[in-house]
Amino acid sequence: MENEYGKQEKMKVTETAAAASLELSKTLAGIDEKQVAALLEAICGAKKVYVAGAGRSLLMLRCLAMRLMHLGFESYVAGDTTTPAFEKEDLLIAGSGSGETGSLLHLAGKAGKIGGKVAVLTTRPQSSLAKLGDLVVEIPAYTDKAETGRSRPLLPGGSMFEQGMLLLGDAMVLPLAKKAGIPTDRAFARHANLE
Repeated sequence: MENEYGKQEKMKVTETAAAASLELSKTLAGIDEKQVAALLEAICGAKKVYVAGAGRSLLMLRCLAMRLMHLGFESYVAGDTTTPAFEKEDLLIAGSGSGETGSLLHLAGKAGKIGGKVAVLTTRPQSSLAKLGDLVVEIPAYTDKAETGRSRPLLPGGSMFEQGMLLLGDAMVLPLAKKAGIPTDRAFARHANLE
């Protein structure tokens, strides 16, 4: 008898990757462009941009913070030792598939009390974290951690949500670069060189 992953067990790794990329494409096509536009506006209007997440979600948001820095935005990862104080002109971008990650609820609540803006990337726009946000970008993906009513993709866990955040963040670089007047090929002048 074939288990739920039986189909992918018979696929080559490259076939699985190609099939997963098609699933990801459908997920990204389901994101509301108005929600993304609101996030772009919030990033451009912020004095400093902070990102926060847990596990793989945090890794994807670190990539966004790096790209923002390349474009000349003042961007930080919440909790890093060199991260400055959050102020009311600042933006916190918090990513959680379930929208119930305890540490993010704490950070979003604190950012809100300080008077800054909170943007939430999640699969669940009715989650506790989303309710703390000034704006929400729903990534319509399946995740093992929360009931979303969506079908299970080929890749396990929250892969579709995490990869959706990564690709969405990279795609946002293009309009942000245009708004900042920085050609993307020049942005890498700020790339780390102590490597």
